[in-house]
Amino acid sequence: MKSQAFFSSPEDCARAFYEAFAQADVEALMSVWAEDEDICCVHPAAAPLYGFAAVRAAWEAIFRNSAKMRIELRDESWHATIGMVTQHAVEWIYVGEEAQPRGPVFMTNIFLRAPQGWRLLVHHASPLQTGLPANAGQVVLH
Repeated sequence: MKSQAFFSSPEDCARAFYEAFAQADVEALMSVWAEDEDICCVHPAAAPLYGFAAVRAAWEAIFRNSAKMRIELRDESWHATIGMVTQHAVEWIYVGEEAQPRGPVFMTNIFLRAPQGWRLLVHHASPLQTGLPANAGQVVLH
């Protein structure tokens, strides 16, 4: 099933996730996920995937059908509570040898402290509207 990686912090878990993504290593990528059928992964403009098997199948398809990619995170923020941490960032995705990134994509990762260390419970990535003013994310709508 998964390797026995131990992540002592959510930051270590996040780093392992993005390194595995850049290496197109599905085993390493799945080692960061919680051993829980309630895990959820939402890729940009796609339906939510629930459970270990569905999440793994999607990553396998992405790695099989795409050039190697790497993600640059910008505007990262973290929020911690007891046993759970949320990470938000804007992702810029570099595909193959392309000089210009694709994106932007707004990402939320939710990490859970488990007996095996920190694990990823939710990864949600959604396309962002481009051309917004610099302070667009600071506007309170309601």
